[in-house]
Amino acid sequence: MPELERIQEQQDAGLIHADYRLWLTSMPSPAFPVPVLQGGLKITTEPPKGLKSNMHRSLTDIGQERYDSNSKPREYKKMLFALAYFHAAILERRKYGAIGWNIPYEWMNSDFKTAELNLFMYLEEQPETPYAALNYLVARVCYGGRVTDDKDVHCISAMLKKYFTAEIMNDNYKFSKLETYYAPPDGSFDEMMTYISTLPLDEDPEVFGLHPNANIAFEQKTVNSFMDTILIIQPRASGGAAALTPEEIITAMANDFLEKLPKSLDLSKAHAETFAMTEKNAMNSLGVFVG
Repeated sequence: MPELERIQEQQDAGLIHADYRLWLTSMPSPAFPVPVLQGGLKITTEPPKGLKSNMHRSLTDIGQERYDSNSKPREYKKMLFALAYFHAAILERRKYGAIGWNIPYEWMNSDFKTAELNLFMYLEEQPETPYAALNYLVARVCYGGRVTDDKDVHCISAMLKKYFTAEIMNDNYKFSKLETYYAPPDGSFDEMMTYISTLPLDEDPEVFGLHPNANIAFEQKTVNSFMDTILIIQPRASGGAAALTPEEIITAMANDFLEKLPKSLDLSKAHAETFAMTEKNAMNSLGVFVG
């Protein structure tokens, strides 16, 4: 890490070729040099917001071929949907603060993929669906390995038992008191994705096993976080007659940003296919990237 920081300092001083670029991928680490972060562009991957978007991303990663390849198609499709619902629900509960989880755990898509691999394997190898074994393995191992609070351990286990149950094979079985959320009947991958697309964007807390009043805590947390962020970035007025006011500081920063922005693209000078629209009325990937 110190050697990397030294190399980056050479670039800042103009001692390295102008076309030099460095692409890094890293987990969060206190040993990572702060100047390297400050001198580069940061990209992070966050899970989609909302149950609907989260389930869509998880199941899209599974894909059509995997979806149709298990020897127990009905059991696998039902329980795969339940697993995606469970994954999205535990992620979305974090936005409710301590009402959702005592500790905001950083579950990732790799946890879902690990659980799906075990679900697929157990259904393939066992003559009967091992609900008890899958409940323990997914809740206590695949996801529970990150859970350190004893109350959260009981909570995550109780949540999964509602989804990984023999009753899920009944097409009328609901995941919550709301009528909207259930494992769709055994069908094609496209039919399942179509059902997910009909789910509402704004979820009732009941979807996650919470009381409707949980929204009050969520909204208060959101507003407080927003106000804290505004106060942090607000310029501080300094003493002295020649000191700039906050408005003058912001105006100067905005003008500086404006000067650094590249000129707008002249689409008339582009190649004919760069911004061409496809048959589905979408721009091709090169045009999107350049734009």
